[in-house]
Amino acid sequence: GVAGAGLLALVILALCIVQVGPALVVLPVLVWGWLTLPPAGALVLTGMLVPLTFMDNVLKPLLMGRGLGTPVLVIFMGVIGGTLSFGLIGLFVGPVVLAVFYDLVVVWLRQDPDAAAGR
Repeated sequence: GVAGAGLLALVILALCIVQVGPALVVLPVLVWGWLTLPPAGALVLTGMLVPLTFMDNVLKPLLMGRGLGTPVLVIFMGVIGGTLSFGLIGLFVGPVVLAVFYDLVVVWLRQDPDAAAGR
């Protein structure tokens, strides 16, 4: 019975794509639910939306970082630097560029100097 549920879902999708998360839409919906729905309905709505909102904040980083050899600090620095330098596009490009650079430096430092000189 939430008014405009399709539009709210579209806004949540857009917020999740830009890495903001659904909380900006979920919290006003929960307030509306507690003010207009019967207590049992509001409790059910809260019981569904709160865990889903937290799942976005917990599962997304776990799934994105799975199998990644680059430290989280390097990715975080890439996100911050990319966003400050290039805005929304930098949010995605910054961590990729910094992770590739980090992996190249690690490989370069692990390289055997005798093998590189041809000895």
